[in-house]
Amino acid sequence: MARLFRDVRRLSRKPCGLPDAFRFHLISSNTSIPMNQCRGKTAQRHLEDLTWAGAHQRFPVRISPKTKKVLHKELRLIRKLKYAHYFLTVHDIVRYARSQDILCQAGSAANSAVCYVLGVTSVDPTKVDLLFERFISRERLEPPDIDVDFEHSRREEVMQYVYRRYGRHRAAIIATVIHYRPRSAIRDVGKRWG
Repeated sequence: MARLFRDVRRLSRKPCGLPDAFRFHLISSNTSIPMNQCRGKTAQRHLEDLTWAGAHQRFPVRISPKTKKVLHKELRLIRKLKYAHYFLTVHDIVRYARSQDILCQAGSAANSAVCYVLGVTSVDPTKVDLLFERFISRERLEPPDIDVDFEHSRREEVMQYVYRRYGRHRAAIIATVIHYRPRSAIRDVGKRWG
């Protein structure tokens, strides 16, 4: 072990520390987005402005007291955890895809009223009583998982937009590949189709 890791002395003395050396955090407090996206405001202020503008579009007659309460609660938590940049980035990418008539859906964000009024998801969590805390929580020290699925045949267009807008050094492709055995495939199809 000492010979293999001679260049990294602390690891050769304490090999159990090896996994810690590769620890990675997706979002850090110094994550930044282009200022032109915030139009000279702080990311949090811009997110709040977009949220209330979106709420007025989703509910043109009246925003219910319940929805207002939920939006205020979510925005406070987003501010506290410093995730405004993250929400703005996802909103920007989804907005681009929709402006190009590229089908997209963000299922995991269904628990968020902010994501609903921003147009990231089409599920109103205040109507179906979904728990926001399952989506983002102070106790889980990790950003929410907003996985957005894009139309397969036009995914490359979205990727090119992300590269142009944010730079290749800030982009990654993440996918889950599932290999089914025949029995599992039949069971999952049966669940889907009843």
